[in-house]
Amino acid sequence: MPFYHKPRNFTPLLIAAEKKAVKNGQHHAIFTSRFDKYIGDWKKDLKEGKGVFVTCTGKLYEGDWYKGYRHGFGALSNKLPNGTYKLEYRGEWVRGKPEGTGWRYYENGDIYFGFWKKGFRHGYGKLWYTNGTFYVGYWNINKREGLGMFVQENGNRYEGNWENDTKNGIGRFYHLHSGQLQEGCWQQDICVMSKMSDIEIRQFCDFPTEYPLPYNSLQDSRRILEESQFWLQQRVGVIKKPLKYCIDQM
Repeated sequence: MPFYHKPRNFTPLLIAAEKKAVKNGQHHAIFTSRFDKYIGDWKKDLKEGKGVFVTCTGKLYEGDWYKGYRHGFGALSNKLPNGTYKLEYRGEWVRGKPEGTGWRYYENGDIYFGFWKKGFRHGYGKLWYTNGTFYVGYWNINKREGLGMFVQENGNRYEGNWENDTKNGIGRFYHLHSGQLQEGCWQQDICVMSKMSDIEIRQFCDFPTEYPLPYNSLQDSRRILEESQFWLQQRVGVIKKPLKYCIDQM
């Protein structure tokens, strides 16, 4: 009498081959269909761990990976015609985009250090411009917004509120070449109301005023301010103590 034998479990050759093809651990070099090259760690067929990725366009990334994305800490560089690489970004990444803190080196020579979000300057940061000017303060999606300080080439500087990449709100402007301080309100980079006064170092400036500025008063100035809609809409905001102390010491 024949007996029934349950067939042995087996994996089809195609599925077995696919499982063996899944990349795990370290691999010396993996090339894509367009000849990009990756050297580093893999997990479940995705880049994960430490690795170096070179694209066919000359981009070089060295750093951390997670589930196929640049994620963690890493450096991105561009290949120059002479074969060397120039650093473009060095810092933290989240799912393929700069996020956290990092340095950015622009092609025109500008240098930024600060916080990033989804590839944009966002939060507190510093930007050194090629023309010699400098900004330190807060950003909102690549635009200066919030409290910040801007230093011009000649040393004159503005400290105050920004909105949509322009001086907007309450602020003060130091005319260090003439030794005067201007305090008031700005609207889209234009001062619409201010008070001028001499600063203590006036006599050491390049072009000091000959005499202290005479005192000027505006009749019913308090009533005018109270009725000014622009003044009422100003937002002083909460200033972080370390940043406020830094600005006051300058």
